[in-house]
Amino acid sequence: MNDERPVAIVVPMDEEFAPYRELLADMRRLDGAEPWEMYQARAGGRRVVLILSDCGPANAAAATEAVIARYQPAAVLHGGSAGAHNPDLLPGDIVLGARYVVHTTAADRAARQARGINPKLIRFRRDGARLHLGHIAADPALLARAGVIAAREAAGFGPWTAAGWPAGTPRRPARTITGVIASADLWTVEPAELRDLREHYGAECEDMESAFAGQVCALHRLPFLAARAISNNDAACGLAPAEVGPALAAAGARAARIIAALAGEIGG
Repeated sequence: MNDERPVAIVVPMDEEFAPYRELLADMRRLDGAEPWEMYQARAGGRRVVLILSDCGPANAAAATEAVIARYQPAAVLHGGSAGAHNPDLLPGDIVLGARYVVHTTAADRAARQARGINPKLIRFRRDGARLHLGHIAADPALLARAGVIAAREAAGFGPWTAAGWPAGTPRRPARTITGVIASADLWTVEPAELRDLREHYGAECEDMESAFAGQVCALHRLPFLAARAISNNDAACGLAPAEVGPALAAAGARAARIIAALAGEIGG
């Protein structure tokens, strides 16, 4: 990755994108990228191209493909907010994705099994062959570097000030862990479903984009890494509708600090 190609950053939502305007230098919107909203900036000495995808699997995959086709990046980074599957994770904690899976319910898994459908939910064609994968793996070098950066950044986060911290739970510094990020176009809130997904997939958290952006990178054999900050642990403390936006923004700001710093160290 020690070349002159840019690093691409795929960002789902406006709340998660806003922090990059202060974290990255010389940001400007790129002309001719329509219908996409793309930006160019610098992280350290590295050129960075950002694309605002909007949320959900189709948007994440399409945006990742668009930025790869246009700029042939050296690596793709991704991040934002996430809901906890691990009951010990609380708002503001960081999950670095070592693996990315597409998750589904126990009922859907049983229905697929009964009909003989391949249970692996990441599938694509490459070089004339159809691939079924149980997960996408993060690039090892990116993951190792992200761990160092996340530990450094988390030390300066301060306490979580948005909603979602469970009543009666003492405040503590942000934790950073490495593990499985699960993705689907869902927001899982039922405790039994959260336990099932945790047990079946080993997932630390869930989002709506990481595995789908990672799948496109795997198709192109490009290094990929996602960092997610926990915005909510619904088993411990659900968010009211008015609290969701501020919690997503607060989590997105933490993830952006890690992703922006990592972008500046790629190839450095």
